[in-house]
Amino acid sequence: MIEPLRSYDPVDILNLIYEFILDLMRGQSSSYLSSYFLDLYQRYGHILILSSLFLSLALIVFIAYVIYRVHGIYSKQRKSLKPVKREEEKKEEAVKNEKWKIITDHIESENANDWRLAILEADIVLGEMLDKLGYRGEGIGEQLKSVDKSDFTAIDDAWEAHKIRNSIAHEGASFLITEREAKRVIGLYKKVFEEHEYI
Repeated sequence: MIEPLRSYDPVDILNLIYEFILDLMRGQSSSYLSSYFLDLYQRYGHILILSSLFLSLALIVFIAYVIYRVHGIYSKQRKSLKPVKREEEKKEEAVKNEKWKIITDHIESENANDWRLAILEADIVLGEMLDKLGYRGEGIGEQLKSVDKSDFTAIDDAWEAHKIRNSIAHEGASFLITEREAKRVIGLYKKVFEEHEYI
């Protein structure tokens, strides 16, 4: 059985706990350990409570500081990356707009050669767009064959415009085209580009 504890020496406390565990394993019990810890709590309980509150508060402050620092680091990284991304997007957008402006300038010309040139240049832009969308093939024709209609609703317009481009490329200046037809073909390209927000 557990003997009464005469001091608060750590060794005595450990011995008391050890004897208490042995009593439990033997099926015996003692109320002395409970009364001992109750007495210990009455003597030092306020110190334990204050210590726990202080440690809890310190831990909360530390966690808040860590979160604040991590958020600050993340914000700086995000700010440092955003301008680069925006600059790249602006340059890409400027290039696309410049190419489309050249095409529209040619199609507004009164020269039939400029109309044919506008179609040829629009087809080049079509190839660039297909590359960016991830379609692979040796040429635009092969790329268009790999297109799924559900992802490319203007695919028929792209095919029609590309076939006219091929006729121009093969026949050159001998390919006759009216201003109205040339503008219609450029309209087909425009429809394709706008569907994928490429202009």
